[in-house]
Amino acid sequence: MLTRSGLGAVLMALILTVLGLWWNYEELVVAALGIGLVVLLAILVARRPLRARVERRIRTLRVPRGDPVQVTYRVRNDTAHRSGRATLLDRCDGADVGVTIDPVAPGDVNDIFSTLPTRRRGVFELGPLDIQKVDPFFLAAGRWRNDQHGDRLETVTIHPKVYELLGPQGSSRVVENESIVRRAAADPLSGFVSMREYVAGDDPRMIHWPTTARTGTLMVREHVEVRRPEFTIVVDAGAAVGTEEDFEEIVDVAATLGVHALRTGLDVVVRTTNPDHAGRPSPLAYEAEVLDLLTPVRQVESDAMHVAALFAHGFDHTSVLMVTGPEGPTTRVSSNDQMITIRVGDGARAGDGIAVAAKDATDFVQRWRAWS
Repeated sequence: MLTRSGLGAVLMALILTVLGLWWNYEELVVAALGIGLVVLLAILVARRPLRARVERRIRTLRVPRGDPVQVTYRVRNDTAHRSGRATLLDRCDGADVGVTIDPVAPGDVNDIFSTLPTRRRGVFELGPLDIQKVDPFFLAAGRWRNDQHGDRLETVTIHPKVYELLGPQGSSRVVENESIVRRAAADPLSGFVSMREYVAGDDPRMIHWPTTARTGTLMVREHVEVRRPEFTIVVDAGAAVGTEEDFEEIVDVAATLGVHALRTGLDVVVRTTNPDHAGRPSPLAYEAEVLDLLTPVRQVESDAMHVAALFAHGFDHTSVLMVTGPEGPTTRVSSNDQMITIRVGDGARAGDGIAVAAKDATDFVQRWRAWS
């Protein structure tokens, strides 16, 4: 393939040939032939394969969105001649990266450290690797596929980016306080709170006879059922709530809240309104589970689930925090008191029932610390 300089040289040779024949100037024709030979030689040099084998080694198989993938390219020259200079072309999620390969001595090995950019979540195949070689006069460029890996596919997982929510006051009080579930219970094995006078309809089994005999008034034991704190995060996956860029920030915020809640000792449930990746109603045990659940989630156009469908058994055992876009939420529950709503995205504004509105995940962290 000719470069712009090569195309210019060919055009110049054609012009010289036409003028030489028209004016009967043999010198112009000879000059045109000379330029043509140089271009032909440049093409041959550029198409000559690189005297080296290139292997890719991924140093980070899992990285947060926005962080680069660390890659090492090992260039091995097993020939008896010095390899030439070339450019290695690699790609991740549609982003191309060029890495310069310096000449390698015969029998030598050279490791090149580089990075590949990441811009969205998912599991992406790297490559394929291409090698591009340009002649010394920059007239022609040759490009061919590096097939050292054969049919072996190399993938990297780009998971949501997690931000630190700890502020000057330690763990966010909102997450902890809103996640404690205390319910009145008639179970004698539940937690005892206090004594009170008997009210018609109370369970007779709860009457405390020694206190009744001492006071002369029927007294019952009051118990509450203290359950392990549970925290549910819902990602609003409706396409109408924001752009794709907004949604990436939405998922980063959800991952940040989920990981933070786990670190503060809460049971964390992560759900989404995407029917293909709705999550599961049982709590997650590890941070990696939160990230893996949110990694493949994408926005849906018209078949997003109603948030109420995620809580068929009600809100009795959990506090709920919905993360939506600047135009969200797409659906609401019957009582806003049962759910905290956060808007994330360009143009997000506070409103009725909106606890926090932030333009991106970084802005959310600052606002969350101030709000909590």
